[in-house]
Amino acid sequence: MSSHYADHKKRDIVLFSLPYLAIYVAFLVFPVIYGVYLSFFDWNILSSKVFIGFKNYVEAFRDPEFLSSFSHTLQFVCISTPLIIIVGFVMALITIQPTRTGRVAETVFFLPYMLSTSVVGTLWAWIFQKNYGLANQVLKLLNLKPLGWLTDPSIAMTSIIIATLWWTAGFNMILFSAGMKQIPDEIYDAAKIDGAGSFTTLTKITLPLLKDTSLLVLILQVIASFKVFGQVYVMTGGGPYGTTRVLVQYVYKTGFNYFRLGYASAMSVILFLVILLISSLQFLRKPDQAQ
Repeated sequence: MSSHYADHKKRDIVLFSLPYLAIYVAFLVFPVIYGVYLSFFDWNILSSKVFIGFKNYVEAFRDPEFLSSFSHTLQFVCISTPLIIIVGFVMALITIQPTRTGRVAETVFFLPYMLSTSVVGTLWAWIFQKNYGLANQVLKLLNLKPLGWLTDPSIAMTSIIIATLWWTAGFNMILFSAGMKQIPDEIYDAAKIDGAGSFTTLTKITLPLLKDTSLLVLILQVIASFKVFGQVYVMTGGGPYGTTRVLVQYVYKTGFNYFRLGYASAMSVILFLVILLISSLQFLRKPDQAQ
């Protein structure tokens, strides 16, 4: 009887899993495989596919626009990632206390993350608008010269990073808060008895015990930063003079404006491999560290 019940249970599990599995294969696995397949062809929709081997990959590493777009993406990753992680951690420290103020602050900090990319991009494009934007109105009140936040090549990327920081730091706050709540209160109580101050508690207890959480946040943030596109597309369109054009945007332009789907697929595969390499870092730890 129990064996018959177990068989039915396994069958039900398989049946209930099939819709999810079908969606997963159709919208994730198949596009990835087909993208890799297309990367070995020269195809612009209007003509038939021509197999060219690795020529698309060779072209990518010789393409000045690809290299500059990848460079801008790296710039965004290297600057935004530590800022967003640090701000998210500080937010978690502020909101971790089980008080009404802490709960309100947590809600306020997390609210921006619930907005869509287009809303965030439009909002900050208005804030940084040169003539009537809020940022320059504040500068005028302080008797400072207005800035071309989105039109000056030297600060356009900084403006996008500020918008991204405001938008996404709340997500990291939630991850850090969850990690902090896993630390037993007894450890903090023992530290207080031993006379440990707030700074010592933070550096000797909280940070070391958040090592796994910090690694997770770092990997997720780097991956998200490499995939940056929406806010750049809405706020600057890659300008001025291509100084904020990122890799995903160049892939989009190549595929949907120039219809070079084979070349766009090759660049997408390169980005996928970079992200895959970063994702694998969490599995390179020693077994005793992973436990």
